[in-house]
Amino acid sequence: MFSNIKNFLNRHRRKFLVTGAVVGGLYVLTSYAQKKLRDGQEKEAKKFFEMTRKKQHFEGTERTCNQTILSLSKMVSESIWSWLNTEEIVQKLQENPEDKWALWEQLKITIFTRIGVLVYGLCMLQVALRVQLNVMGGYLYKDSVQEGDPMVDSNLQTKYLSLCHYFVGQGIEDLIKRIEKIVKRVVEPVWLKKKITLQEVEQMFWSIQTIWCTDTVEGDPLKNMVYYLIGHNEINDSKWDTIVKETMDILESDEVISVTMSSVSRSFSCVIDEVANLLVTKSIPPSKNQLEVEDHVITSGVLKLKSEPFVDVNKVEIYFVKLLPVINDLITKNMCKGDNNIPDLLTQQLTLNEKLKLLGANIYEVFSNS
Repeated sequence: MFSNIKNFLNRHRRKFLVTGAVVGGLYVLTSYAQKKLRDGQEKEAKKFFEMTRKKQHFEGTERTCNQTILSLSKMVSESIWSWLNTEEIVQKLQENPEDKWALWEQLKITIFTRIGVLVYGLCMLQVALRVQLNVMGGYLYKDSVQEGDPMVDSNLQTKYLSLCHYFVGQGIEDLIKRIEKIVKRVVEPVWLKKKITLQEVEQMFWSIQTIWCTDTVEGDPLKNMVYYLIGHNEINDSKWDTIVKETMDILESDEVISVTMSSVSRSFSCVIDEVANLLVTKSIPPSKNQLEVEDHVITSGVLKLKSEPFVDVNKVEIYFVKLLPVINDLITKNMCKGDNNIPDLLTQQLTLNEKLKLLGANIYEVFSNS
């Protein structure tokens, strides 16, 4: 019996060897493929985890950025309010003084200066904060995933994020002086008793932007935002030196200047839209129907929609002296004052500006990967 088995094995020896080799090879290949699959799955899972972690960190940076913007925008608005206070002038005018026309001239310059400073100041602040907080956010994320000496410690972080506080004080003062000169060139020649249209008001704002951008004596301030935003700090630390210089380079880059100019134009357009709405409201004559209830009218016991007369805002004319209180109320209404945490009109539209959001996201991506 054993000899029969032995003979059988000898006769089929080659087949057994080949079969064994094939089976062994398949086992090795299967094991290798399973290992590679596990490695790939672990790699994909790790990559997904890192992407999720990074996304959550960036979203946290965005929330911090928005909260900081709202807080500092309020401080900037209050700083502008204290430097360019129109209430004192209005109170004097209510007393009907002898020099009332001189006060109206002063009010005219102050109102347009305040609009200009609000637009440029809030735009520059938003850009600077988006740059700073995303540079810092990028570094903090990179420090969290890498071993070794971190780039940013708590002291450096606090010192770096306090840079923009310079803008709230000295920066705003310098900005006011610069814009007031331009406003006087544009607005002083406009007679107070002149009837003007919305297009003429828009042209005034356009002229302010044009003079600002083409000033060959002092230069375009948007190309030198660092002067207003950061000031002159002593640099005595290599990490501090690196992060400040990187921030300055970004603020002076063509991309950032372009985004800031675009934000300024959109902000002025926003102001013009609000002025247009008020002009329409002022130009609609009050109805004589005593049965009107707000925007509706009662007819034979039935409440129907009241048809408003169509007003071509481009054809509406108003004496300049009568337009000034309207614009003043508009800007005052939208100021963040005291304990009011509701952001003003300009801050809202800037916070939602997609170009500014994309700028911040790009900066975060660069510094979190570098």
